[in-house]
Amino acid sequence: KASEFGTNAKALALNPAAQATSAGAAGGSVTVGAAGGGLGLLAGGAAGAAVGLVPALFTFGLSIPVCAAIGGGAGACLGTAAGGTTGFVGGGAVGYGAYNAYSQRKEISLGASEALTKLSGMAESVKERTKEGANMSASFVKAKLGGTGGTQ
Repeated sequence: KASEFGTNAKALALNPAAQATSAGAAGGSVTVGAAGGGLGLLAGGAAGAAVGLVPALFTFGLSIPVCAAIGGGAGACLGTAAGGTTGFVGGGAVGYGAYNAYSQRKEISLGASEALTKLSGMAESVKERTKEGANMSASFVKAKLGGTGGTQ
């Protein structure tokens, strides 16, 4: 069983899709976790200071910084956990999607060039129709105005 587990783990570690997914998950977890920790520290500190205002009259104001520190620490812990989890899931999804897009780059390139060819053909058709419409409008205006443009 142990050798089978080792073989499966090695096969998974050599899989490029798993490598891209785990790299994206690790990067997302660190980045978003740090941001979440910073925001949690700020929000928790503000909430703690607000809670510390209530007993400040009895503690001569010392409860405000103590409650702010406790709230900031709790907010940093919760923010880091929430941000890290969100970043892990989001970064893993982005890494997996990026690997799939990279592995299908030839098909994507072919589809894009086909779309560009069709679009340029449609643009030529629209250009020709516009010229025809402008010519018809010009001849209509000339026919309605009549005359040579001189004074009558």
